[in-house]
Amino acid sequence: MSEEILSAQERDVIGELGNISMGSAATALSGLLGKRVEITVPEVEVAAKEKVPELFPERHLLVRVVYQEGLRGENLLFVKEEDARVMVNLMMGGDGKEGLPEVLGEIEVSAISEAMNQMMGSACTAMSDFLGRRINISPPETIWQDAEAAERTWLEAQKEPFFVVVHFRLSVEDVIDSTMLQIVPLSFAREIVAVLLPEEEAKEEVLAGMGGAKVQEGPSEERGKREEKEKAKVKAQPVEFVEFKKRGESQERANLELLFDVTLPLVVELGRTRLSVREILDLGPGSIIELDKLAGEPVDLYVNDVLFARGEVVVIEENFGIRITEIVSPEERMRSIRETRI
Repeated sequence: MSEEILSAQERDVIGELGNISMGSAATALSGLLGKRVEITVPEVEVAAKEKVPELFPERHLLVRVVYQEGLRGENLLFVKEEDARVMVNLMMGGDGKEGLPEVLGEIEVSAISEAMNQMMGSACTAMSDFLGRRINISPPETIWQDAEAAERTWLEAQKEPFFVVVHFRLSVEDVIDSTMLQIVPLSFAREIVAVLLPEEEAKEEVLAGMGGAKVQEGPSEERGKREEKEKAKVKAQPVEFVEFKKRGESQERANLELLFDVTLPLVVELGRTRLSVREILDLGPGSIIELDKLAGEPVDLYVNDVLFARGEVVVIEENFGIRITEIVSPEERMRSIRETRI
């Protein structure tokens, strides 16, 4: 079925795009987990709508990604629940082998949602560079309760009989050797392919799909094509291939360094409080608001809206600064993510 609906060239394009985008996602995930991560695309196929639920029978989470700019469409990413529990354990400072959460509660889901958010953001940036156009997505939606029902609802909403299925191999050093699945509506997949395939190649693909029907060409067109082929033969040269070596730690370090120039917002929070609407309306110049922190108590340092460290306020010449006294634990960081989302 795959060969009849989606040509080999189209499947190769989708596979290559998956390798590039998920390669970037793997680098982002590696930074969160503290381990080497590899995500590759071993297979691209087409499946009928009714067959999709049978492709991933394991208990899983769904990650729904909606493209809002540059491309219009959406897809689903299937992640095994067992793999999600390992990722959460690593994000909280574990070794990925012992002390895995038995169930995914709100804190664990908040953590895995943050991981998926960063993964899909990096994948979107890589896809944008590869396609040569600005692409934006909405924040990915992670679904863990009644995932199977949500999957069926999503499939029915697409109103398409066929979907492109991309099988990813997920490897996290010695703790995960598994698979993920991406489901893309066929029309959306073809929209992506159309950006990369030249018009002439797309025309040839359509003709191939019509059973090899030929378009009648004039003598001048045929002669011109023969001359181009002859020129191509004359210019043909043997190719020398560079020997590739297995990617090591230095390569992973180099990939991670691609993110070093990315800027993140850093906020120092002196304290918090809650006021009624009446109290807020009564505020004016000279009003004093009492915060929930004591004088001299460490202030909180947030990076990208996530609690990262604590420190004491200092004065540097004429500016305020902060001297870091504590880096918060992974568990407290996960609680901060949950509070931020709530």
